[in-house]
Amino acid sequence: MVSILVPTFNRPSLLLRALRSLQLQLYPDWEAIVVDDGDGAGLQAARGLGDPRVVAVPSQGRGQVAARNTGLGWAKGAYIALLDDDDWWQDPTHLYRVVRALRAQDGLVYRGGYLVYERDGLELERIPFDHRATPEALRKDNLLLASGVAYPCRLHDELGPFDPEMDDYWDWDWYLRVVGAGYPLLGLPGRGVVVSVHGANMSYAARKEERRRNLERLCAKHGLVGVELKDHRVIAGAV
Repeated sequence: MVSILVPTFNRPSLLLRALRSLQLQLYPDWEAIVVDDGDGAGLQAARGLGDPRVVAVPSQGRGQVAARNTGLGWAKGAYIALLDDDDWWQDPTHLYRVVRALRAQDGLVYRGGYLVYERDGLELERIPFDHRATPEALRKDNLLLASGVAYPCRLHDELGPFDPEMDDYWDWDWYLRVVGAGYPLLGLPGRGVVVSVHGANMSYAARKEERRRNLERLCAKHGLVGVELKDHRVIAGAV
C-alpha cells in the first residue's frame, strides 16, 4: 500500500481537487492521510467524500512540517508519497509507476510535471518543470517537485521524521538526507504532476528574510556552498 501525505490549510475546494485525482488512480491500494493544520474545513471536506481510503486527522503541531510528521504517525503503507493540497496528479497511472519503481529498487522516486498559474479557478499559464536530479545537483538547488516524490516508508525508521527546524526547506533537507544515506534518485518518465501557483501561495515571496534564515540553516546542516535564495515556491517546497 502507498500512504499519501496531504497536509491542508483552509482551502477545501483545492483539497478536493487533489483527492479526486487520487480517486482516479488506477492503482487501488492507497490511503490518503489528510492532516488539517487550519480551521477544520479540510477535515470536513475529506470526510465528506465518503471514501474509506481517505483518513482525515487534525495536526498534532503547528505548521506544514508538523502536519506531515503527524501524517507519518498514521501511515500504514510500505511506501510514502507526497501531495500538497493544492496540487494534483494528472496521470492515472502515476501510482502504478511509483510502485513498480520502488519494488525494483529502494530509493527516492521523483517525477516531473507542470507549474500551473491560476487565478479564481482559471488556468492562466502552464510551464513544464522536469529536471534530471543527481546527488551533486541537489547540493546546489532543489530540482524536485515535492508532490511527485515517493519512497519506502522504512526510510523514516532509519533517518527520522521531517526536520521542523528546516521549515520552508523541509523537503530539500529530506532529499539530502536520503541521498546522503546512499539511496539513489529514481526519475520516472513523463510529466504526471501538476503544481498550482496561485494567490494564496505566491505571498510566499514576501517572506524573503525569513526564508533566507531558513536557507542558512539548511546550508549549515548539510555543508552547502553557493546556494542562492529562490523566489519560486516550488523550489523551496512551500505549501
